[in-house]
Amino acid sequence: MKNILITTLILTSSAMFSLRAGVDDVLSFVSEKNVEGYLKPFVTSLGVGLNSGMYHSAVVPEKLSYGLTFRSMLVLVPEDQKEFKPYTPEGYSSESTATVYGGDPGYVYGDQGYISYPGGFNVDRIALAFPQINLGWKGTEFTAKFTPVLEIGESKEEFYFYTFALKHEITRYFNNVPFNGAIQFGFGKIKFSDQLDFSNMAVNLIASKDFKYSTLYGGLSYQKTEVEANYSIVGDPENADPDLRLPKDVSLTIDGENGFGITAGAALRLGFFVINADYTFNSQSVITAGMSFEF
Repeated sequence: MKNILITTLILTSSAMFSLRAGVDDVLSFVSEKNVEGYLKPFVTSLGVGLNSGMYHSAVVPEKLSYGLTFRSMLVLVPEDQKEFKPYTPEGYSSESTATVYGGDPGYVYGDQGYISYPGGFNVDRIALAFPQINLGWKGTEFTAKFTPVLEIGESKEEFYFYTFALKHEITRYFNNVPFNGAIQFGFGKIKFSDQLDFSNMAVNLIASKDFKYSTLYGGLSYQKTEVEANYSIVGDPENADPDLRLPKDVSLTIDGENGFGITAGAALRLGFFVINADYTFNSQSVITAGMSFEF
């Protein structure tokens, strides 16, 4: 079971595997002033990815209901998030260099010689997948997706995540409303590695319309994701960047560029079996697909 969880939740894409294997090592060569620009797109990705796929309808039955859902998300990384303008010391011009998603390393030349920056991992998209459980009663639904604590690789670094959400159908208090509406609050945490600890929250306003075998749904969301980064700079006395000359422990919080997003999707219902797909437009857009067993 443990190996299945690792395969499903981490190795769902070669991009995620490469990032987890390499980001920790790269950080030791990134100054405190540049780590935010380097990592911000990745912080955004985990936020929009794990905050997506949290619903496919605004309806919550009055009677006790429960379900199991399998979700997959494809987070699309835009080209403008593969580069950033790094901080440079006096006497240097600021040229664009790679973010964690970019390509070749960048460098600038100035009064103290060359300053080089780490390259990225050539990533265009991030794939995520996870199981989700739902429990509803009297217009309120609890949703959860999580893993146990997993120890990854020879270093036995911990990996886990959990996201919990509460959805309440608000149109149940009104008559003659031509659609169903709900509000949903979600909170989650991701222990990505010993150096990166993510947390995220989301608020969703959801609307849906049921037909005989199908549902059209959409939503407006506000998301916020941040990472607590704690890493050590190796230190190189001959480095032209004064911020990288001495060994140093770095600790800071980096916010993602999540903000507001818009979702549109459709679901097909065949008895207790439901399949759905939707698209979320955000600073990084997300394509979501899922299948559910609902009772």
